[in-house]
Amino acid sequence: MSDEQIKQETGLSREDHENRNQFNELPNGKIKPSPEDKTIWTDDDGRPWKLNAEPNAAYHQPYTVPIAFIRAHLSKFIPGLKVPNLKFISPNADGKYSEIVANRYTGELIIEQKIMGTFNLATDAPDAMIDGKLPTIGGHNLLDVIPHNKYGGGYKHIATGIETGSIEKGPIVLAHLEEIEDRVVKCCY
Repeated sequence: MSDEQIKQETGLSREDHENRNQFNELPNGKIKPSPEDKTIWTDDDGRPWKLNAEPNAAYHQPYTVPIAFIRAHLSKFIPGLKVPNLKFISPNADGKYSEIVANRYTGELIIEQKIMGTFNLATDAPDAMIDGKLPTIGGHNLLDVIPHNKYGGGYKHIATGIETGSIEKGPIVLAHLEEIEDRVVKCCY
């Protein structure tokens, strides 16, 4: 399928797709788990970040999507199969969603182009912070999933103000690593 055909289908050019992360906001400081809700973490400014269920982070693992999805489900019963990366979303002021992916063991922001968090252009997800995921139909599918599958992961930015390739290692974005495993196991399958 040509770029023009993909643009006709989605309304999004390759350039817009590959530059989407210039709007992806990172947490201020490190995000910490909330004592009230294991799936809501907050940054130093109190901004909420929703921890997604691990199967919903299948696109952001160092495995193929089907393998990551299966591992995420099986790890409920076989902890050694846990996927290494955790995915969080947070609404921006315009109703679109910033997204970060961090390594559960090191707390580092994932900056690898093909699996890093990506800015979500869809605005049809009013319950995303409750559901812990963006819907797989509607605007998210049309503006975020289909362009990723068809244009690929050649993103030009990691996040606002950070171009891809400008840093060698992602900053630490997860606090309290010793608490992560216990909280993730209890909440997110």
